[in-house]
Amino acid sequence: MQINISSIKNEVGASKHAELDETFNPIEFDGEDVKFKEPVRISLDITNAGDFFNVQGTVSTVIELNCGRCLENFNYVLEFDFNEDYYPVKEENKLLEDEEGIPFTGEEINLEPEIKANIQLSIPMRQVCSEECQGLCTHCGVNLNKKQCGCKDDNVDPRMAVLQDLFKKE
Repeated sequence: MQINISSIKNEVGASKHAELDETFNPIEFDGEDVKFKEPVRISLDITNAGDFFNVQGTVSTVIELNCGRCLENFNYVLEFDFNEDYYPVKEENKLLEDEEGIPFTGEEINLEPEIKANIQLSIPMRQVCSEECQGLCTHCGVNLNKKQCGCKDDNVDPRMAVLQDLFKKE
């Protein structure tokens, strides 16, 4: 995913708008492949700030995640702000260590690595299909969102087992 900046490269303060729809292959997150259900929509403004180019805008897509409670796949709408600085380097071997931002050479900026990294950072650590998800039965494994299993929940915290005996006597 390359953005050509030749039209604003020589004029400080010049900017350019870009709207992109990109199809990404699945990316790895927490040991699993995350699939894209829709193209990644990117709306960006690129501004020549003199020593660097500021790229900012929004990124949105729909990804498929796996619920941590019921283990069912669900679609998750992902939308985040994107803001990165790219600085031009005359030679690829001369990267300045004190520069903040992402180096690039030539007339095009490759946005794909940073977009993918930001997508990974935007995926929630705790993935649930809904806050009301009841998960799986701890005894038989049935999805409690789809049907009730009728298992009796006899699990008692061993520290409280003594109290259970008190209630049986009365």
